[in-house]
Amino acid sequence: MTNETIYDRIGVRSIINGRGPTTIVGGSLMEPEVLAAMAEAATRFVDIEELNRAVGQRIAEVTGAEAGYVACGSAAAMALAVAACIAGTDPVKIDALPDSDGLANEIILHRAHRIPYDRMYRAGGGRLVLIGTWEQTDPRELEEAITDRTAAVAFNQSQYCGPGALSFDQVVEIAHARNVPVIVDAASTLPPVNHLRIWIERGADLVIYSGGKGIRGPQETSLLAGRAELIAAARANGSPNAAVGRGGKVSKESMIGLWVALERFLTHDHDADYRRHMAQADRLEAAFAGRPDLRLIRTDDQAVWPFPVIGLYPVDNRWAIQDVARGLIDGEPSIHLDPLRDRLQINTHWLEDDQIDPIIRRLTEELDARCG
Repeated sequence: MTNETIYDRIGVRSIINGRGPTTIVGGSLMEPEVLAAMAEAATRFVDIEELNRAVGQRIAEVTGAEAGYVACGSAAAMALAVAACIAGTDPVKIDALPDSDGLANEIILHRAHRIPYDRMYRAGGGRLVLIGTWEQTDPRELEEAITDRTAAVAFNQSQYCGPGALSFDQVVEIAHARNVPVIVDAASTLPPVNHLRIWIERGADLVIYSGGKGIRGPQETSLLAGRAELIAAARANGSPNAAVGRGGKVSKESMIGLWVALERFLTHDHDADYRRHMAQADRLEAAFAGRPDLRLIRTDDQAVWPFPVIGLYPVDNRWAIQDVARGLIDGEPSIHLDPLRDRLQINTHWLEDDQIDPIIRRLTEELDARCG
């Protein structure tokens, strides 16, 4: 009897995923009922817009929004959200995008919220206008940045953002006083389940969640929820229409998979998962907390990360983050951790209990080889 997988048969190694539900390692793992639903969906033709409206209605219900839409991953949803705010449902403006010259096309963004994916706002026709610094933003900077050229204010809820942004409530108050919509990118903030509703409740006009991370749906899906007229505009700018979002098409199978995954997400025992990952973090912390060549910081606040993470910070440059990360990838088993600018991070989100000892062993070997 063999445990050979499809990846083995094509010569690709399976890995231990200590990076969490990120695209670079395949997002998440789907449950059997999701896969079964997708296989069933593949046996019939449907009207794609009708299907998206049906799933979008469920997205609206679970987020508390007026309407919802299935986009092709959170990055594609960022582009569609901006296109909706710039072009609306005007066919002439839609046809012009991503060329938005002469239109109200400015997207205001905190410098503290810069992430590599914010280029997707530009892909949808937006022109970024940056305010504040990594450490601080004055409310007047947002007030003065809003002009008749402003299409929206973008707010990124990400673990990688800086501390200097205005509070979300301040942003909403200032933007809405000038009739400017607020777009929230909350792609990686699930679970817990109640995070599905907090942004709409607090005044977001559009909010984005990944369908292929904590929800455990197909990776090429995302949830876009918000005001009815803006969702209608996103739909007009998106696939299957020949518009700026055409390249972000979502298959019928993936829409059905998202629907089933979302229903499962709403009833799943996330608390039990959290307790299991807390125990994993306990083991990892105990294994590395006493090493003199690193400083360990554990974060287990769900307002920041859905599941516990452990950051390993080199002391006195005694080891190089990228070198250790590469050694783990190249070794056996292949282990992927997150090599950030100042730390090597272990995200427990997708770790199995029997993977903790291999991580401890291999990471100890890589550190000892450089610091021993």
